[in-house]
This record gives sequence, C-alpha cells and structure tokens, in this order.
Amino acid sequence: MAPENENEDSSELKGNEKSGEKPWWSEVMKEMTLTGLATIFMTEDSVRSYLKDKKLPKELVGLVLESIGKKKDDFYGLLAKEFGRVLAKIDISQEITKFMEKHKINVQISFERKDAE
Repeated sequence: MAPENENEDSSELKGNEKSGEKPWWSEVMKEMTLTGLATIFMTEDSVRSYLKDKKLPKELVGLVLESIGKKKDDFYGLLAKEFGRVLAKIDISQEITKFMEKHKINVQISFERKDAE
C-alpha cells in the first residue's frame, strides 16, 4: 500500500505545476551551470571571491576550485589542440599571397641621427 503523502512528495520535487512554479532544484542547477561557465574565464582569485559571495562552505569551495582547475586545463588543452588542427590545414604562404593580391600595403620609415652629447 502506498503512503498517503506520496503525491505531496512528488509535487514537492516537481514544483507547483498548476501555478507555473519551477522546482527548487531547477534554480540550483541553473546557478551551478552558470557558475561553472563563468569560472572558465576567471582567475583563481576571482573564482574564490565569486564563490565566497555565494556563501558556500569552505570545503565545497576547495573542492570546486580543484575541479575548476582541472576542467580549465582540459578546456584550454582541447582548445589548443583544435586550434592547432585548424592551423595545420591552412597553407600560410598561400593565404599571405591571396591577401597581398587583394590589398595594398603602404610602409613609411623615417630615420634620425642621434647627436652625441
């Protein structure tokens, strides 16, 4: 036999669908995702400050910082690898030749003699 409050528990997890209210964990997931994306481009001190503003426990902040460091290294490694693949496919001399054919380059140089003082 199912408990009477089974419907109450499931509605608590789902949120109040009739009123259009989102479940409580929806905002938590959204905040965690935004925090993760924002930290990719932040320095460690900025991340610390950001997490401190969120009033998270120090243990959790330490875990997050460690995880972010690894993820950031993985992200930049992957980015460098993909960038390298793209550059490897490009013939630089051919691209420079095409650029030079379509553009005019004007260079001005001036020289002045320094007087001995």
